[in-house]
Amino acid sequence: MEEKVGPQIILLPASNYWEWVNSARDYALAYDVSITAVPQNAAQFHYPTQVITVISPAGISEGQDSPLRWLQREVPSVRIDEVRAETPEQLAALLRERIRSGARYGERLSSPSRPSVTMALRLLWPTDYPEINQGFGENAALYRRWGLPGHEGVDFRTTFNGRVYACANGEVYLAHDGSGRHPYGVHVRIKHPGGWKTIYGHLNQVLVHAGQSVVAGEVIGLADQTGNSVGHHVHLTLKKEGASAKGDTSYPNDIVDPTPYLMFPADRTLIEPLAERDQWTYGHCLVGLQARLDEPMTSADWEVVRAARIQALRLTNRSTLADAEQALQNNPDMFLLVSLIEDLRNRRVRPEDFARDMEDTVREFYARGVRYFEVFHDPNLASSGLGTSWHSGREFAQWFLDVVGWLRGVAPDARFGWPGLSPGNDAGMRMDHQEFLKSAGELVRQADWIGCHCYWEDGETIFSSSAAMGYRHYREEWPDKPIFITEFSNVSPFVSPEEKGMEYVRFYRHLLEEPGIGAAFAACVSAPVHYEYEVWRREDGTATGFSAPVGARDF
Repeated sequence: MEEKVGPQIILLPASNYWEWVNSARDYALAYDVSITAVPQNAAQFHYPTQVITVISPAGISEGQDSPLRWLQREVPSVRIDEVRAETPEQLAALLRERIRSGARYGERLSSPSRPSVTMALRLLWPTDYPEINQGFGENAALYRRWGLPGHEGVDFRTTFNGRVYACANGEVYLAHDGSGRHPYGVHVRIKHPGGWKTIYGHLNQVLVHAGQSVVAGEVIGLADQTGNSVGHHVHLTLKKEGASAKGDTSYPNDIVDPTPYLMFPADRTLIEPLAERDQWTYGHCLVGLQARLDEPMTSADWEVVRAARIQALRLTNRSTLADAEQALQNNPDMFLLVSLIEDLRNRRVRPEDFARDMEDTVREFYARGVRYFEVFHDPNLASSGLGTSWHSGREFAQWFLDVVGWLRGVAPDARFGWPGLSPGNDAGMRMDHQEFLKSAGELVRQADWIGCHCYWEDGETIFSSSAAMGYRHYREEWPDKPIFITEFSNVSPFVSPEEKGMEYVRFYRHLLEEPGIGAAFAACVSAPVHYEYEVWRREDGTATGFSAPVGARDF
């Protein structure tokens, strides 16, 4: 007679979680096992009848606490099945042997029944982002008010209008418009063979209709945060017909954990932060310069670029494709970055309107090979949207992510950067840049890279924390993010261009030794008005003195 066992959940290491999930997938599917990385979730799962399979990597000393010891201390009556595995590969081998022998808990049962691991259901990842905002079963204290043991699905990170994919083949049985204040907002429901159903919540737009057949990986909607949602994500709920009645789940309405069934699609490139996707191919900080402000480049501007041996050029949406072509003709290795700028003074601009205004620019430069885009400029200034389009760093961060989500559809492999802020604090004109960043919080991390601005007024203070070294605050706060100094200059009217040029060489040289800095862009080659103490050439075409020392550098 086969041993009677209770509901089972696997507690995996939190580090490299999805590698461990992949190693446990076949076992979890074979025995209808749930998966988590949170000890509290495992402790609450069907308490006190559950069996918790704990994966215990080696290297934990006797005096050190661990998930296993925590469970033994907090829920001593719960049955624990410990598996010692140092790597996901080792775990996969151990669990394969359990399946082969029919020994669910590592020892042959009295009447082993070898389960089938050929499961009809596999769930492809429903977004382009490999991050999960909230796992299944989490936040039990929050969800108990709705009679749930915990979060009833998995929340996947995405952006505004990010693509949402069907996880498996099936038929749409409901395309809901979000009316009636439905908690899922705009959402899609699909039924699959074998009594399975999936729900995709908090969408902006549904792209399918009831009765329509869909295949795994087909785009079924665009993401948003409709319904009961904070921040853009896609909520996925999985149901198995009869699961609640059979006692296969502690959740009502046949809701089961989708985690063991999830897999990364082999034919889709997931959008990850730049630092995880690739390395900075140049290997060091590039000597950069801003292009002509507000207008296309001229022949006199290109003379300055050549004389100064510029390695990186920051264009804007007011530059032309001809500027990009000329830059690459002058130097095939020239790095190009495009800043997306618009006058937001005294008017409120929605993120979708800004994105629509920039779509053609991004599409054209992207087609030419440009991959780096800075989304806006100085958003902590009242003259640049503060107080009208947003009122805090957090509001701007959400605006920024909405814009990025929209533009991803135009340039899916582009790297969109958090814009440089104006350093300092002037009441009524500018919010302190550090206060602005603090308000934005962790949302800044969702940018592919981070821009910053650095200014000084004399050579003695160039390397102070309030001047050129201001970038170090960003480096310390986001050590894993690429940093681009999208604007720097000595703004003093009392220092000659030649002296400033030598200071710039010192700054460029210093940045060569700084890890994670992509390029530093001096302001600016030229401008039709203003900036007379920063331009590298006058409006009559003559050089001001910056380019000679920069061009004579020995690196």
